[in-house]
Parts: sequence; structure tokens; C-alpha cells
Amino acid sequence: MPVLSLGGLPFYPHVSRFVIAYSGGLDSHVLLHKLAALRDTLAPRELIALHINHGLSAKADQWTAHCRARCEALGVAFANIDVEARHATGESPEAAARDARYRAIAGFLQAGDCLLTAHHQDDQAETLLIQLLRGAGPRGLAAMPVYTEFAAGWHARPLLDFSREQLHRYAQQHGLSWIDDASNSDTRFDRNFLRHEIMPVLKSRFPAMASTLSRSAGLCAEAADLLVAVATADTRTVERDDGALSVSGLKALGEVRARNLLHQYCRDRGLPTPTARQLQCIWNEVIGAAADSEPLVAWPGAEARRYRDGLYLGTPLPAHDAGLVLSWDGERALAIEGLGVLRGERLQGQGIACAALAGRPLSVRFRRGGETLQPAGRAGHHTLKKLFQEAGVPPWGRERIPLLYADDELLAVAGYWVAQAVAAREEEMGLRLSWEAQE
Repeated sequence: MPVLSLGGLPFYPHVSRFVIAYSGGLDSHVLLHKLAALRDTLAPRELIALHINHGLSAKADQWTAHCRARCEALGVAFANIDVEARHATGESPEAAARDARYRAIAGFLQAGDCLLTAHHQDDQAETLLIQLLRGAGPRGLAAMPVYTEFAAGWHARPLLDFSREQLHRYAQQHGLSWIDDASNSDTRFDRNFLRHEIMPVLKSRFPAMASTLSRSAGLCAEAADLLVAVATADTRTVERDDGALSVSGLKALGEVRARNLLHQYCRDRGLPTPTARQLQCIWNEVIGAAADSEPLVAWPGAEARRYRDGLYLGTPLPAHDAGLVLSWDGERALAIEGLGVLRGERLQGQGIACAALAGRPLSVRFRRGGETLQPAGRAGHHTLKKLFQEAGVPPWGRERIPLLYADDELLAVAGYWVAQAVAAREEEMGLRLSWEAQE
């Protein structure tokens, strides 16, 4: 087996610790053994094996002891983390265990650490087939990258150029002993079914299948990179100053580029990415809606709304009690749970005249309908609905903007207007309100 090409990874000079995800199985033990042999070339970087005990097998503690013993024999530092990996009703056991494992690993990693996992060429081929059967696009078919950023550091897969057969030969040549988890033979799980029932048949007909599919995954990764670049460039053309996306701009891009943009836009902002069907709904029901409608498409953890020419993507709005009334002294920052922070600053000639506030208890309320205000510098009273429409404030945000009252007199709408009757003149000290909405 050739020497692992860790030295070729671009982040190698910046790594402080190499953390091996060590299950004790064949693949991870080969990786551990090979890295232990290369430790002189890794110095002064620390090498540590991290074992995650899922507790799903009656032999779990025995496996932990086995891993500890192997590390002691090789002189490699060992760490173990116990996790709760039982799946919820309707959840994939494989996914639950994987998510619990990676959460634990992410919590263990420090800045400058590089996680090393023993994924190999056959894993890559299996992943590509699974994603293909799930109807994934180029991003999903790109499968596993050789390296990527992860948690506080990086994640590298130095064995992706090697087949399972090569790793097995290496283990036999060096007399290695490893754990055989019986669950890896349970063909009720999709990956095991492919590995034991489908892959042998395909390999008998196409011996180079693993390397060929791995090459296809690489080509898909290149295509995915191009999609990201196109989406990034397209976003710059349609993103507005208020953070919304121009609906007319998205329409001009066309459906395919618009859906690509929306997928990447969500990924870049940490939002759950919509499925192909959900993207289609956004295109048809939100972007394609009439200009005067207020459509909404929601999926777990995110939603897409439209107001006029603006498409707004974000997390679901929290529940809000429009009848909420809060006392405020006008001085200290007022944090309103789920909404944002209201602040007041005393400035000459700006905001509400301090003289108009003297001796009057202040309260913060919210729009319930029917409120009117004569903004400073304008003639006559106007409904807040009309003022918000003129200002282009989306309907779902209007009831979440604080209104400042003294007794029952509406003095100001935070971040927008001050009532003409209480506006500070140039020579007067005033209280200027600022509103920082929670994103």
C-alpha cells in the first residue's frame, strides 16, 4: 500500500493535531496503523485516536477496550466518548448514529485539528449509488470530498484512492486484528444491502467499478463547484440592500438558474436546503405569484415569503403576542424575546423631545390594527398600515415593530417615525429610538 499522501493536503502546515476517527474496524485500524508508522513525518503534530461508543451493541464496551489496547500497543494517544445514538420513531438508525457520532467529534475538535476518517474508494462508490437512487443532483453525487472544513478545523479522507480489497491486503500483511461488527452485515440497511448484495454482482461484470464511480464522483464535484460559482455570481445580481432577492431578477435568470441560486443561498446562510420539490414550489407559488399576493412556502426550519418584488428566505417567524405591553424607561436597552432589541439615545434635535416625556410613564406596545400617526414633517394623520406600505415593510414584519406610547398617546414607531406633536426641535434634546430586529 503506498504511503498516505497527507503531505499533499493544502492545510497540512497549519494542522496542530491529527484526530483519527477510530471505530476499531478494518478500515480505521489500517489508517491508525499506517499513521502510527508515519508519526515521525507528522511531528511535532500530535496524533490521537478518537473512539465513539454508541452503546448500541452488547459488545460496545469490549470494543472500546479493544481500541484502547490497540492504541497503547502502537503508542498512540486514545480518547473515548460515549454517546446516545438511539433513533427516534421514523428516523433512520444509520443516520441517527452518524449524526450522534459527528456531533461528538465536532465537540472534541479544537482549532487547528484535522479529523481523519478511513473512507475509501468502495465507500465512495456506495455513497454515489445511494445518492443516485435517492435522485440527488450533482452536489449529492459529488459524494465525499478528499478534504473540507469541519467544526473548528478540517476533515480529510486520505484513503479515498484505495479500495477495500487493498486495505484488507494491508491488514493481512501486517497481522492486524480488528473488530467485526455484525450489524455491518445486516442487509436491512441500504448501504449494507448495496455492499453485500449489489456491489459484488456489479464488480463481477465491471471489475474497475469502484475506481470508475469514484472518478464520476470527482466529475460531479467539479460540476457542483461550477454550480456554486454560478449561484454566487447570480446572487450578486439579484440581492437587494434589505437582504431580499429581487423576484423580477430571479425571473430574468430563468427557472434552472433561479433554483440553483436559491439552493446555494440557503446553504450559504445556514438554512436547511429545500428539496427539489420545495424549490419547484418556491418557483411556481412564490416567485410565480401575482405581485400583490403574499405567498408562503415553508419547509422544516425555513420558509420563503414574498412581498412585492422581494423574495425573503429565513427561519420561521416565532410566535408573537400582539397584546404584549412592556414598561420602559427609555434609557436601558430593552431586549424583546424573539423580536429584537430596542434602544434609546439622547441627541440634540433628533427623535422625541425629552420635554414631552418628562414625568410620563412609557410603554412599548405592538400594532393591533387601526393605529394612526402624524409623522414629523407631514400633514395629517395616517394609518400605520398605509405608512408601512409606503415604506415597503413586509406585512409579516409590521406587527413585530415596537410602538412607543406615553399613557395612550402613540409617540413613535421604532426605527421609522416620530409623531409631529412630540418631535424634538433643533435646539431641544431628544430621544432617538433604534430598533435592531432579530434575524
